[in-house]
Amino acid sequence: METDNLELHKFLPTGQWEGFYCYNDSPAQHRMRTNLTFRNNKVAGTGIDDIDPFKWIGTYDLDNFKISKTKIYATHEIAYSGDIDENGIWGIWNNAEDLSRLSPEIREIIATVFKDKLKGGFHIWPVKKAEAHEQLYKEEAVESSAILEKIYIEHFS
Repeated sequence: METDNLELHKFLPTGQWEGFYCYNDSPAQHRMRTNLTFRNNKVAGTGIDDIDPFKWIGTYDLDNFKISKTKIYATHEIAYSGDIDENGIWGIWNNAEDLSRLSPEIREIIATVFKDKLKGGFHIWPVKKAEAHEQLYKEEAVESSAILEKIYIEHFS
């Protein structure tokens, strides 16, 4: 991996990240794992969740501690926007698909039928590096995110 101009801020280490996302109709948390590279106010990476493998592209702003990124699957894209802090990256996602080419009637049907699956919350954080004499990455049995639970309650319940 090229190390030139990698982000040095402790909140955005390049490497392995993990976390969860939820849909706006349920507090159930779905795991995701990803590798992210932060460089020159841009973020890129790859990952996998319970939908499929995906790629990330986006930007971040450490003056305001905000991030905007797109999760790109083979079949669709999801827009993520959120905050950056000592707990990782957390916020809201929504389906970024451009439905403007469809008729207003079809857009309304899609919005009605899939309204509970078009947005939700997320929380990801860097995987902690283990001590040098231990395994490369310590597996922690994290079962849920308290921050994502708060996002769900504040925005969707």
